[in-house]
Parts: sequence; structure tokens; C-alpha cells
Amino acid sequence: MKCCDITAGKMSRTIVIERNTPVTDGEGGYTDAWAADPSGGVYAMVRPIGGAESFMFDRVVPANRVRAVIRFRDDGNGAPYYSARDRVTMNGRTYAIESVIDIEDAQRYIELMLAENKAS
Repeated sequence: MKCCDITAGKMSRTIVIERNTPVTDGEGGYTDAWAADPSGGVYAMVRPIGGAESFMFDRVVPANRVRAVIRFRDDGNGAPYYSARDRVTMNGRTYAIESVIDIEDAQRYIELMLAENKAS
């Protein structure tokens, strides 16, 4: 994918990127708490890559893969802000981020490769 293939009109879906922040449970341990970052979500160009179904624990489990392109956001050092430790929620479904790619190293757009039903 190239930067010239992406336009604002194609970035029409809102996705919510969530960061994992450990919260103390009061007994010396931690629990996972997912918080949207930013809170309102971001606009993205979303395209399905493929899908499959597998039989696990006596039920059929979908394994969809999706590509999402969002505007670049850096961590203050020029690297992409999001990582594989984060996850994406859209249309009531949760996707693990498999990879984060700065398209053409131009710091304009980030490509997120997403997988459904994988641990984040």
C-alpha cells in the first residue's frame, strides 16, 4: 500500500484502539483494564484480508484478518504510538494488533494488521 492510495474519504470507519493498563486489585496483584486511547476512537480505512473458521472447544470460532489504516501518531520519539500490545474494537468485535507499519516511513499513515480471536 502506498500513501497516495489513501484519501480522507476512504477513512470513513471509526475504530477504537484500546491500551492495556494494569490496575492493582488490592491484594498485591494486578488485573488488566482496557481504556480507549483516544476516547472517541479514530477514523480508519478498513479492508478485510481473509477469514477462516476453526473448531475449538466444541464450537466454531471465526478467525478474521483485517487491515486498518489510520493517521500517523508518534510516541514523541518518531516511532508509531500504537503497538502489538494494544487492541482494536469495531462493530462489537475485538481484534488483536499483529503488526504496526509506518507506510513508506513517511510518518503520515500507520497500517494495523488485525486478527480476531487472538490474545492481545
